[in-house]
Amino acid sequence: MSYSSTDSQVLRSDSESTIAHQDSIRTRWSSSPLSSVPSGAQSPLRHHRRALSNGPREVIETLNAITLYDQDHNGVQTRRVNQYIIKKEIGSGSFGSVYEAEDHTGKKFAIKEFSKSQLRKRARSNILRRAKGPGRRLPGRQHQRSVSDIHDDEEGGNALNLIKEEIAIMKKLDHPNVVHLFEVLDVPDDDSLYMVVEMCSKGVVMKVGYDTQAEPYPEEQCRVWFRDLILGIEYLHAQGIIHRDIKPDNLLLTDDDCLKIGDFGVSEMFKSDSKMETSKSSGSPAFLPPELCQAGHGSISGTAADIWSMGITLYCLLFGRLPYANYNLFELYKEICEADINLPDEMNPSLRDLLTRLLERDPNNRIRMDELREHPWVTNNGEDCLLPVEENTAQVALPTKEEIESSITLSLQQILTVVCFILTSLLIPVLSASAPRLKPTTSSGD
Repeated sequence: MSYSSTDSQVLRSDSESTIAHQDSIRTRWSSSPLSSVPSGAQSPLRHHRRALSNGPREVIETLNAITLYDQDHNGVQTRRVNQYIIKKEIGSGSFGSVYEAEDHTGKKFAIKEFSKSQLRKRARSNILRRAKGPGRRLPGRQHQRSVSDIHDDEEGGNALNLIKEEIAIMKKLDHPNVVHLFEVLDVPDDDSLYMVVEMCSKGVVMKVGYDTQAEPYPEEQCRVWFRDLILGIEYLHAQGIIHRDIKPDNLLLTDDDCLKIGDFGVSEMFKSDSKMETSKSSGSPAFLPPELCQAGHGSISGTAADIWSMGITLYCLLFGRLPYANYNLFELYKEICEADINLPDEMNPSLRDLLTRLLERDPNNRIRMDELREHPWVTNNGEDCLLPVEENTAQVALPTKEEIESSITLSLQQILTVVCFILTSLLIPVLSASAPRLKPTTSSGD
C-alpha cells in the first residue's frame, strides 16, 4: 500500500530494504511458491483471538498547526509540524507525499501530506461529474455539496473538510488489520494538510505495476497475509465500509509481519442496513472487477467488488505480477471482462479453486465473505480456522464523556449512601446509650 489516496498513485520507497525484507521472508518458508500447504501449519495468534484495544483512541483535529524549519550545526535543515519531526520520504502520490516522522518522545509515525490545491481540484471535478444514484451515504447530508461549499469550508477555517470522508472512516475503525489514525493537522499559512497514522516499518507488502514484476512469495506466507486481509475486510464490511482500492500498494507490514489495510481515500461508508451498492469506478484500473469495467454500468455490490480486488491481490502475491496489465484502458477493461487467467498445472488444487471463485466474473456467483473465511485453502482444510465472525467484527463501543460523568456521579451517590448507612448503624447505638433515660411516671388514683 501506499498511504496516498489517489487511484493513479506512484509510490516510491527504499528498494533495498524492500528486497531485504522479501528475502528474509523467503528464508522462513519453503522455496516453492506454489507448493502444497504444510500439514498442520498454524497461523499467528491474531488469527485466532482478537487483540483488545488499549482503550479510547482520540483522533485529534488541529486547525492551526505551525510548520517550523530547524537547522543543525552542519547546516542540515529539518522540517517540523507542531511536535512531529519530518524524516525521510517513504511514498508519494498526486496529492502529496508520505514521510517517516517522530514526535518529541521518539515515537515513530507515518505522516501523509496532502496538497490542498490538488484536493480542491479533485473535489470540484467530483462535483461536476457526479451522477445521482440511489441513496448510499450515511445520514446527515442535507444537500449535495457544490463548488461554493468548498470555498465556504475554507473561509470558515475548516480545510479538513477536503479530506473529511477519509477522516470520518478512519475515526470509526479500530482493528488489528487496519492502519490507525492519530491526528489530522491543517497549516493555514501554506498548501498542506497532514494526516498522522500508524507507522508500518516494513512498508508495502509488494510493489507491482503494468511493466514491473516482483519476486513472488511462498504460498504459506501468502496464506498468512491473505487471512489478515480477510479479517480486515470482513471488519470493514461489518462497519458499513467498502474499501474500493484493495491492492498490494495499499497493504502495509508491521515489524512483526502483520498486514494492515490503509489508504481510505476512495472508500465509501454506508448505512448499517444498506445493500452497500456503488456506481463509482474509483480505484486502480487493474484491480477493478468486470462489472465496473463496462460502459453504462449501474449500481453494483461494493462488497463483491472488494472481494474481486482481494483475488487480484492474492494473484500478485503468488506470482509477483498483475494478471491483467495494459496501459490502454479500453484494452485493459476488455481483458478483465473477457480474458481467462492462466494458472499453472502444478498449482495446489485448493488454491486454484479459491482463485477461480474469487475471480468469478459474475458478482452474483462470486465467493462471499462468509464462504471465503471457511474455504479449505484459507483454513488449511479446517485445521487452522479463523476466529469467529462475531469476535472479529465487534465494534468497541467507547463510553461518552456524559456516560462517564454520569457513571462517576452514580458511583459517588452509591458510596455516599453506603457510608451514611454505616455511620447511621454505628451512631444509633452510641446515641441511644448516651441519651438520658426518663423514669416512667405512674398516675395516682383517687
